[in-house]
Amino acid sequence: MKQSLGINANGDTRHPRFVLVAVFSLVACLGAFLMGFNVGFATQTMDELNSTNGSASIKSATAESSAFSALFPLGALFGGLFAGWASDNFGRKPAIMIGAVPQLLGWVAIAVAHLAPKHWAFLTLILVGRFLAGLGAGWNSLCIPVYITEISPINKRGFFGSWNQLFVTIGLLVALSLGIPQHNFHYFYVTIVAIGITAVFMVTMLFIEESPVWLLSHGRSEKGEKVLQRLRGSHIDVSKEIDDITGNLIQPEKISLHRSLIQLGHCSVMVPFLLSLGVMFFQQFGGINALAYYASQELQKAKVANYRIVSSFTVGGTEVVFAIVGILLVERLGRKVLLITSSVGMMVSCVMLGVDLYLVRLPASDSNGEAKRYSPLAITSFVIYNAAFSVGWGPLPWVMMSELVPTSVRGVSTGIATALNWGLVALITFAVTYYENAVTPYGMWFSFGGICLISIFFVVFLVPETKGRSMDEIQQVFKTFSYRRYLCPSKRESESSPDEETLLFDSKAT
Repeated sequence: MKQSLGINANGDTRHPRFVLVAVFSLVACLGAFLMGFNVGFATQTMDELNSTNGSASIKSATAESSAFSALFPLGALFGGLFAGWASDNFGRKPAIMIGAVPQLLGWVAIAVAHLAPKHWAFLTLILVGRFLAGLGAGWNSLCIPVYITEISPINKRGFFGSWNQLFVTIGLLVALSLGIPQHNFHYFYVTIVAIGITAVFMVTMLFIEESPVWLLSHGRSEKGEKVLQRLRGSHIDVSKEIDDITGNLIQPEKISLHRSLIQLGHCSVMVPFLLSLGVMFFQQFGGINALAYYASQELQKAKVANYRIVSSFTVGGTEVVFAIVGILLVERLGRKVLLITSSVGMMVSCVMLGVDLYLVRLPASDSNGEAKRYSPLAITSFVIYNAAFSVGWGPLPWVMMSELVPTSVRGVSTGIATALNWGLVALITFAVTYYENAVTPYGMWFSFGGICLISIFFVVFLVPETKGRSMDEIQQVFKTFSYRRYLCPSKRESESSPDEETLLFDSKAT
């Protein structure tokens, strides 16, 4: 294609530049770093709060500890639900900046909680802080991937879009590493670091550009073309990309929330929307959050010595390394290959961990009752799981939720998908202990492995490849899917052209 080759009107074959896309993506990904930092912070802080006495303590395996873990994803659920509407109406950049505000307030509340003289005051502050931090993290877990997808060129969309998950894993690793020397760990100092990073994030966001896709789709053509030209380079002819962006727009700036929801029921929109929900479902039900939130506990159950240190490096370190591997492979192998490979690796590791938990026996222990041996099978399973997740199911659902759906309903559809994702996180985080007690630890991981097996068939038979395809080309795929006739049996709709389909929808919605 003309655009991907970087051919301008004078026949210049120089490639588009990606420096500004990289810089803007890097700034936006500070929000992703904070999300990962929050997840790792919960793991290490829960260990500290459980080992202390007095008003500033939360004991494990209690309603308080479950609330501490679950309120973050619960807040993220509400953040994701409303972020799509905000990003459509206010712009991608302002929406990201709005999402940083509750994160900042949440970290401040957590920081001052340890000063509370009474347990109820401490608990209130730290739980409110967790909810607010989750609200901001969920908000930006939608806005950041959408923004990066929209500023990236077609042939680098997966590359830059995967940065979001990379920075989540870096944030997770940093937070987990802070808890390795446990006697030096105090969550107050960690919250000060988080407050500083959030402030830097908010300031640097002032200097990046708005998404050209949002500008063009909201009638600000001159500004949108100027931003797109700046992102691609003055030597690049961006007219083809502009035509692709604007080709299927139907006055999106005038589409209300009600009309967007109606449009989701239209067949050519409903199919990719349901697939975006599907990839979010399998991302969470593969067991990642049972591992992320309870990594130390799971390794302890497997009788792994120094389980906190092992947890930090198997969970955090492996995810960072293989998130980079995924970034390097996504535009070469495509989304489907990486998702299938990821599912296979996760399935194998879940079975391995289940076997280890089934076979484990109490080893010889020291006077303190601490395990003296490593469990190679448990450690290997954690490494394989995190490696597999990081190259596929970690980053790609966030990339694909923006790629699959049309621009005109992207805010609403990604909002629902993000809310589903965080709702599942909250459900799993809260219920995993009860589920584990009901089916045994090894039974839980065997069941996660079964879900990973189902996800392979889901990707093979239902998920289309989006690598290297423009927005218009992706939408054409859903208008020709063979299974579409089962979802849209109307002859009139199935035989209509894309333009006629749009008019049919408009006439029903007005």
